[in-house]
Amino acid sequence: MSFPVTPIYRCALALIAKVPGSAVGDPKAQPSPPLTPAEAMALKHCFLRDMSASIGQIADSGRAEAMAVFAPVRAESALRQLVPKGFKLFPQRGNALGEVLANATDDLLDRGFPSVCLINADCVTLPRSFFNVAIDSLSRPGDRMVVGGVAKAGYSLIGFKERHHSLFDRVTSNSSDVVLHTTTRAAGIGLKVEMLPPWYEVNDERGLDRLCVDLLGPEGRDKHVAPFTRQYLAKLVESEGAGRVSPSLTRQA
Repeated sequence: MSFPVTPIYRCALALIAKVPGSAVGDPKAQPSPPLTPAEAMALKHCFLRDMSASIGQIADSGRAEAMAVFAPVRAESALRQLVPKGFKLFPQRGNALGEVLANATDDLLDRGFPSVCLINADCVTLPRSFFNVAIDSLSRPGDRMVVGGVAKAGYSLIGFKERHHSLFDRVTSNSSDVVLHTTTRAAGIGLKVEMLPPWYEVNDERGLDRLCVDLLGPEGRDKHVAPFTRQYLAKLVESEGAGRVSPSLTRQA
């Protein structure tokens, strides 16, 4: 898919979004138990609402352009209902994680953005300050990469000013340590790297447990963090009990 090239001087903050469909059998809506497919789909929708709202607020400040690179292609109309007005939506190209990220970087740089930051939609509590640090880093002179990792060796975000396809060679969602792979290759070509603190993503039972504690526990985050996700989890815990959703939250009660 080609895009007209326009002179744009703000960083592209792009959410990498897999949008679960309305069908309960959609595999994208089925992380491991304890959630049912319908609950998982609703939670993923909350993630997209919260993450896009955070990106949208930074875009509203004038520091970036807000967008999502999404899959599947048929999900565009559904995604439009979840993200703020003004978000630009682009379909993902490629199958493996490395292909998707490399192609998204190409598409956005070709559109005229001076820098691109790709964000993991499953890192729903990722601090907004991380986005600002990434924008600041990518605005400095000289080629560079900014990257944040997650516990299972994926990215929370990754940003570039130039194309570096070799960094994504053989990177898949099952790769053992994509951050180490990427930073090692960056060192090999002399690319400067700025590392962000590690974070966590929510795509399994352990991640869900941590998220519940993070948002609903007595030492949890500010109530303004991930409000859609927080509200949905609170209702789920109230109706189903904390024990089914988050064992750690039960122990803290």
